[in-house]
Amino acid sequence: MHIQSYRRKAFTLVELLVVIGIIALLISILLPALSKARESGNWVVCMSNLKQIGNAMVMYANENRGNLPRPASNGNGAYPDDFINWLQPPATSATGKMYPLNDSCLAPYLNVQDERLLSMFRCPSDAWADRVPQAGFAFPYRYSYSMNDEWSHWSPTHIPPAYGGAIDPKLYPRKKLVQVRVSAEKILVIEEQNPNDGRWTHAVGSDDLATRHSLQGNILFTDMHVVRMYPVDAMGKAKYWDPFN
Repeated sequence: MHIQSYRRKAFTLVELLVVIGIIALLISILLPALSKARESGNWVVCMSNLKQIGNAMVMYANENRGNLPRPASNGNGAYPDDFINWLQPPATSATGKMYPLNDSCLAPYLNVQDERLLSMFRCPSDAWADRVPQAGFAFPYRYSYSMNDEWSHWSPTHIPPAYGGAIDPKLYPRKKLVQVRVSAEKILVIEEQNPNDGRWTHAVGSDDLATRHSLQGNILFTDMHVVRMYPVDAMGKAKYWDPFN
């Protein structure tokens, strides 16, 4: 009886190249879709961060006579009501009090600490770790969001003492949330492209809106809704930046 023998046939070089080519083609097709899906997820997280910051602002105002926190600044020092204590090492006031991140005035209302608090102020698409100090600043602002500078409650002729000194309310009256006109159009917190101090000014080319989300950035308006906009549509337009006019 004849017994037929079988030998396992190996892949030829041509077959291997065809398989590799098919895999490479599939990867080239799938990667943009996966990248787009990941970016869509980052955009949603960024919007959620701003929405939670907005909710915390409202709770803060409800417990502080309708007043909002102040924008944060390196040049003007640290204050107990800065919306984020971002300086590292933590800034020290004239009275010796430290201002670490976990003691930021919004932290109790966000109900998070440490890494979770850090991530609340960072867009997942922001390369914050690569940010370097800008001219005149000692430490980089490694967060993504800045508060509208119009909420600073001092005038050019009355600059308050640096680092948490006493503030005369007659010279530096606090602005209240109820004073805002057309709150749905007034920027409260903005996702900056390259923030340096947690303080947003409206001038084009100064503190530009981010372009991380399909060339757009997220904005928290004073009625606490969040939208994504192109910088050209948001920057330099008075109807957006001045809450009281």
